[in-house]
Amino acid sequence: MEAILYLDVLFLTELYFNFLALYLSARLGRRPVRFARLLAAAALGSAAGLLSVWLSGGIASFWLSALLQAFFSGSFMTAIAFSLRNPLEIMWADGLLFAASALLAGLYLSLRELFFLREWECLFCLSGVSLAVSVLLKELMKEKARGQKRYTVRLYFRGNCREFVALVDSGNRLLEPVSRKPVSVIAKRDCEGFIETVSGVLYIPFRAVGTKQGLLPGVVLDRMEVVREEGVIMIEKPIVAVTKEPLSSGGDFSLLLPEALLY
Repeated sequence: MEAILYLDVLFLTELYFNFLALYLSARLGRRPVRFARLLAAAALGSAAGLLSVWLSGGIASFWLSALLQAFFSGSFMTAIAFSLRNPLEIMWADGLLFAASALLAGLYLSLRELFFLREWECLFCLSGVSLAVSVLLKELMKEKARGQKRYTVRLYFRGNCREFVALVDSGNRLLEPVSRKPVSVIAKRDCEGFIETVSGVLYIPFRAVGTKQGLLPGVVLDRMEVVREEGVIMIEKPIVAVTKEPLSSGGDFSLLLPEALLY
């Protein structure tokens, strides 16, 4: 039985598949995507695949082609695509590339067998899947980072300014009852010497998990500046509630910001 292989079509198909697998593995490993490097690594892997097909005639040639395919389609591709030199990092990247390739290959075969799609239609669907997985992973990482990100916050009160390290707390749903403004929280010991005498106090109702509901005293400050990589967010007349309990046992932050102020 003879089969006719069109090397140019096979090369382009392998190139596109390798590129998608490298792109997906980069997203899975949270590595920066450099399209020129991904394309170069995918082209090298595709060329190695064609060479392995040409060499797979005899038994000796079979093992030579298998070794060539494993080397170029694995470690050498990931080393070029992600600029890796450390053997452990290359092995980790190889594992992610194998997982991405297995996922894409399984979807490709399912689309061919179940829906009788043509080759280019399957590759088009795989592109959509890779993009969807990339967007999903990005959003998941963004949500995870929200609970870990610290910001430098400058508070202004009666002509004085002090800087604090703040944590964006997704569980902070405090609102001032009348204005419905979101309320930040600071520990009393962290604002000593800064918020001492006030002309008026607001009382913020709160309910915490495992504790009874109560009231926190709140103060209206002059201004708040949240320093972010994208720029400085300025909030006029922010409301800050003062608690007797320390906010962080390790002292790595002293102010809790509600998500509504930033997102």
